[in-house]
Amino acid sequence: MLIEDEVHGVIELPKHIKEIVEHPLFQRLKKVNQLGLLPYALNERANHKRYDHCLGTYKSALDHLRAIERNSHYEPKLPDWCRQAVEIAALLHDVGHGPMSHAWELVTNHKFNHEDNGLACVDRIFKDARNPKLVFLRDNGSGRGVQLIKALIKGCSDSLPFPMMGHSYIFDIVHNRRCGLDVDKWDYLRRDNKRLKALNFDEMDFDDVFLQSRISADGQRIEYRYQDYHKIYRLFKARSRLHVEAYQHPLACAMDTIFGDLVVRLVPELLNIRSGDPDWTKMHDEYLLKLTLGDPMAVYIREPKRIIEISTDCSGDNIINVQRRIPGPGECMQSDEAFSFFGNNRNKRKINRSMKPTIINTCFKLI
Repeated sequence: MLIEDEVHGVIELPKHIKEIVEHPLFQRLKKVNQLGLLPYALNERANHKRYDHCLGTYKSALDHLRAIERNSHYEPKLPDWCRQAVEIAALLHDVGHGPMSHAWELVTNHKFNHEDNGLACVDRIFKDARNPKLVFLRDNGSGRGVQLIKALIKGCSDSLPFPMMGHSYIFDIVHNRRCGLDVDKWDYLRRDNKRLKALNFDEMDFDDVFLQSRISADGQRIEYRYQDYHKIYRLFKARSRLHVEAYQHPLACAMDTIFGDLVVRLVPELLNIRSGDPDWTKMHDEYLLKLTLGDPMAVYIREPKRIIEISTDCSGDNIINVQRRIPGPGECMQSDEAFSFFGNNRNKRKINRSMKPTIINTCFKLI
């Protein structure tokens, strides 16, 4: 199976990956916006889907694995079942997202967790598995393959009942809790910016962070080149910029508030639906927007020009006050001790960490 992707070009999917992609739980992601309500609020071109990002993260994991193996020649070789677990974890890391992606977590007052919901999706997908490779991951060794997939999605090796035996570095690939460099960020920053066009080529030049990294001598983690240190900061700077200019833009946040109000007032019963529920596959953006279409407040999603920023009195009816604190890139990037480096430390360029947060306090009037 071949997939045409706007970031990676043609992605070739082997048969066992094709079976996962064709599962209804994964196909549902075609109707879930990667950036939630942002295409309605700011940029209609930013309407790419979680489906696209999950496939892109899968391809990024393939590229990252090949690179670290090429750069380090580490022994022992990663077992096939572990490799497949990494690839599938990358593919399924966001399969549990609710309608409008992260906006759904706000709507539910953070009672919904897309990762926990995603783990239940993993179980359902493997319960339906027919391909021999998937069946092996499910049934061999008391299901250790599926256990590893779920642990990689959570970024937590402590949950495993077995040791990784020199391959703990794979926990730095999909969800890197050590230093935050992982293929999830690598894909979504490139993908989102391709639609948003907020950053230029030089500001997005950090591919070598992943393509030139290697496995540490003890197999415990991934190491990065000293000469790419400034590119690591560039990645976190790009992420911070996108949060300020897009992800947490005041108008987008105001629209999240409107959407949340519509759902809570009109269809509160949907807030408790999870992936184990038979109705989960219809829980997507189009379905929620259709259910709320007839309410007078829904007009503000269709016509965002009627959400007017004001600088005077922020009290009264039909007023939305958006308050956010967005950390600076120097705060988001962990201290140097969180990273493992190799090469000549003289090649480590000095960076000026910006610790200054962006404070948002904006009022909107609905007219």
